[in-house]
Amino acid sequence: MKTATRLFQLAVLATGSLFASTALACTTDAWNGGTTGSPQAGELKDVSRVSGLCGMKVAAPGSVKDTSPTAEATVIMRFYVYAQLNSGSPVIFEAFSDDDATASLLTVTFDGTDFVFEAGSGGSGNVAGRSGWNLIELSWTGGGTMEYWVNTDSSNSATGSVTAAAGTMESVILGPAGALDGMMTFDDYVAHRSTPVGELLIGDADDNGEVKLADAIGVLVEARPFGAVFNEGTPDCNLDGDVDLSDAIGVLIAARPFGAVPCGF
Repeated sequence: MKTATRLFQLAVLATGSLFASTALACTTDAWNGGTTGSPQAGELKDVSRVSGLCGMKVAAPGSVKDTSPTAEATVIMRFYVYAQLNSGSPVIFEAFSDDDATASLLTVTFDGTDFVFEAGSGGSGNVAGRSGWNLIELSWTGGGTMEYWVNTDSSNSATGSVTAAAGTMESVILGPAGALDGMMTFDDYVAHRSTPVGELLIGDADDNGEVKLADAIGVLVEARPFGAVFNEGTPDCNLDGDVDLSDAIGVLIAARPFGAVPCGF
């Protein structure tokens, strides 16, 4: 069973992964580059989450930093973001060619409606997001290209690509370090050196690798205003930032052997 003890615990893995973050966004302590501003790790009803028991909410400028990358020439990254903004288009993710985070390699901005992807030598223009949770995956190669996926993943064709400036990656920052008018929540940041990351199996409330009737029952038990028992998998079927009766119905429709309409995207 998962334990709700840490935020996005970073781990260097032996199978080609660079670093990974668990869904259990309950503390920022594991980010080896520290925090700036006021990122708030929180559990259960206090903060929306895609998976696990916690998410990271930012209601004022705040971010977390990782310096695990070491002269990485290619990195594939995935995270989820949920924005409730009144105005502005903050940088929500940035990577750098130094640990001091002064030499930017790429940025992702989001105004609550559209994303913009920049990689030093090219920019995407506006790319439509959605209300609720958005899935972002990036495949970056210094001096080459950066492909991006919005609300889909690298098992499908890229949403688009931009030219990437030369350089190697040494650090990343997740969260809006600059001005913020509203609130943003983040979950499930993962990065690999070479293999695609992919999206989570949304609706798998008990986190056993399948969406079945038991998941629908689990979501129903959690659904607000009841909230009796919380799921450690991915119960927010419609990814609207809340787990309620509509999610239980959605998971039931998605459950095997029916599987008529899957959760998520």
